[in-house]
Amino acid sequence: TDPRLISIVHQELSIIPGLSVLDNVLMGDERVRPLYLRGRFEADVRKQIDGLGLGHLDLHQPASELTLAEQQLIEIARGVARGARVLLLDEPTATLADSEIHRVFDAVRWMRDQGTTVVFISHRLAEVFELTDRITVFRNGERILTRPTSEMNTGELVRAMIGRDVHRRQASEYAPTIEGTPRLSLEGVSVGNVVAPLDLTVQPGQIIGFVGQLGSGADFLVEALAGVRDYRGTLRLDGEAADIASPKKAIAQGVAYVPEDRAGKGVFLETSVATNVTASVLDRFTVGGLLKTKAEAQEARDLAVRFAIDPRRLPSQVSHLSGGNQQKVAMAKAAALAPRLLVLNEPTRGVDIGARAEIYEQLRAMAAEGLTIAFFSTDFEEVLELADRVVTIFRGSVVNDRGIADVSMESILNDIIHGHDESGRAA
Repeated sequence: TDPRLISIVHQELSIIPGLSVLDNVLMGDERVRPLYLRGRFEADVRKQIDGLGLGHLDLHQPASELTLAEQQLIEIARGVARGARVLLLDEPTATLADSEIHRVFDAVRWMRDQGTTVVFISHRLAEVFELTDRITVFRNGERILTRPTSEMNTGELVRAMIGRDVHRRQASEYAPTIEGTPRLSLEGVSVGNVVAPLDLTVQPGQIIGFVGQLGSGADFLVEALAGVRDYRGTLRLDGEAADIASPKKAIAQGVAYVPEDRAGKGVFLETSVATNVTASVLDRFTVGGLLKTKAEAQEARDLAVRFAIDPRRLPSQVSHLSGGNQQKVAMAKAAALAPRLLVLNEPTRGVDIGARAEIYEQLRAMAAEGLTIAFFSTDFEEVLELADRVVTIFRGSVVNDRGIADVSMESILNDIIHGHDESGRAA
């Protein structure tokens, strides 16, 4: 089989920001020589990206000016332009907000209509049921089943993926509101020109989810809580004013952070699991500049067990792990700090449903011990599964703050797209 007929779009984008749209589409194309006349390819590339819904783009504008969704579609266009008849898409929507995902769906349907076979890999089950004709499930390297999508439901698919039922919370399991001094208080806190001044309190043991479209300010607010972005106003932890103007200061105040980009910001890919999970607390195992290796090894093992990481993988490089296990390593690394506030940005992006369930279980266990958790997510199912309380943000302002029992997929979508205050009036 001609390998050019098969193309793969990896989960991590390979776009080169400084190159044009045209050059990115043609990158790696065997027809292109070191010196080539771009004009020879413009008509063909124009046709391909128009079909993918990118007719508004200038072929010569730099890729750095594109949105994430547009960059993802350029990756897809690269495979189409080479004449691929089989296109493998590995988590193509993992980095996108729900409002952007429909553009990728439209592109996939267009390719199908052109006769291209699409293998769509996703951990978002709603996408699987919306897009596919046939489902194949792999678990532990073995094919578990292949069946027409129309013959399966969500429960059957989950059982096939993880080998058991996944327990979903009932209303009686929602965390109760804890009275007393708030763990986190925001007084007139604003972030740049994006988040308007807001007041907010979060109790110990509460899991609060911030939701909004990318650019709404919800993600900026979470990053400010972790010391990654500058903020104005007063922030208090356990009633005392706290200075979290930088990640280092945030850690010193008892704030730990798990960023959205685990490979680039969350873990050290080329070092071992053991080194990663204890990296933030090496001072505990150091005496006179010497490392107490036995104590460190025991801590690493305890953290691995806590986050369902196979202890036999402790010597392995993190780069050799699956995305789900890499995320568990990032979580364990943050938990090692024994924080009083844990801040998460896209907690399980690109993580399979089994690892998600294990991460959620451990986060709830830590919250039950009094840890406060604040997170931002563009995955509404995750918000409904993890949060005790949901704060929706529209154009930099809070439009709703509800307990999870009063939240639905529809209410979240309505809030972040249209923006309503608590009385239901347009914001």
